[in-house]
Amino acid sequence: MKLRISDLLRPALACAGWMALLGATSASAQSNEYTIGVGDVLSVTVWQRPDLGGSVAVDSEGNVTLPLIGAIRASGQTVSRLGDELTRRLSFVDRDVSQVTVSVENYYSRRVFVMGEVISPGSYAFAHIPGVWDVLREAGGPTAEAALNRVRILPPAGTGPPIIVDLERVLATGDFSSLPELRPGSTILISRVESALPEGDVVFVYGGVNAPGAFSIDEAHTVLQAVLAAGGPVEGANTGGIRVIRPGSIRARVFEVDLNDYVEDGILFANLALLPGDTVTVPRSQGSAIWRGIREVARVSGDILGSALIFWRLGDDNRNNGTTTIVIEPDPTAQAQ
Repeated sequence: MKLRISDLLRPALACAGWMALLGATSASAQSNEYTIGVGDVLSVTVWQRPDLGGSVAVDSEGNVTLPLIGAIRASGQTVSRLGDELTRRLSFVDRDVSQVTVSVENYYSRRVFVMGEVISPGSYAFAHIPGVWDVLREAGGPTAEAALNRVRILPPAGTGPPIIVDLERVLATGDFSSLPELRPGSTILISRVESALPEGDVVFVYGGVNAPGAFSIDEAHTVLQAVLAAGGPVEGANTGGIRVIRPGSIRARVFEVDLNDYVEDGILFANLALLPGDTVTVPRSQGSAIWRGIREVARVSGDILGSALIFWRLGDDNRNNGTTTIVIEPDPTAQAQ
């Protein structure tokens, strides 16, 4: 019986083919694996040393800190790669350690915020952020008072202007491809039917207020009036760091407003006059006791910016990703008067 060279090579070639297939499958699985981000909460299990594991959060610098080995870079790594790195580091200080596994408890780096007329407003974290309608379903779905024909999508600060979508039409046609893609930090804002006025007639207020939503420019034509129309600031709201986003034809402008200058010191120009389509964002931090009295105010005088001076730092170099930040500062000569 004669053996040909091709007969001898056939098993080796088959084996090489299987190895290549397994390698490609492994590489594909690794490329689809979740990438850790800042804010995520991880579960670390050290099988030979349970005392060295537990829940650990990824800090603002992208690191996790564990006993014996200190801070380790986690942001940007997959969970399997981080597990291998922790195994290697811990095995140096304890030879009994041979396996460390990492899993994600909370995907806080990929949060989306849902505000307004939904059953359960709040922030929702996903390993892979789904579409707008799926996020709303995760929040319990819209309420009976929701104005689905004017759903407002707010991208992360500084990344572009708000987007208005007609979710009623999308649901009627079944064409979900027209909905914008959500990014980490995006906000979905759903107004009430009675407050869903035409785009040119309203301002939008969200963040650290009691009743976020859309409000007529007639009742909210200054920052203070807008905050009060939205139910006033919640406990812990940072009224000294309010941001007003003003859409433009080419770029959005962002005004940074310290409303405490008006409330506490009577500086008129700190209470910025709003234009239709503006978005007022109230961040959360330590609140001011002075707001306890302001929440009782029923009416606020309208034309308070008659003699105000606003310094616009526009510039031609757009250094803020398509937005221009405008800081409202006092005029020394005006204060002297």
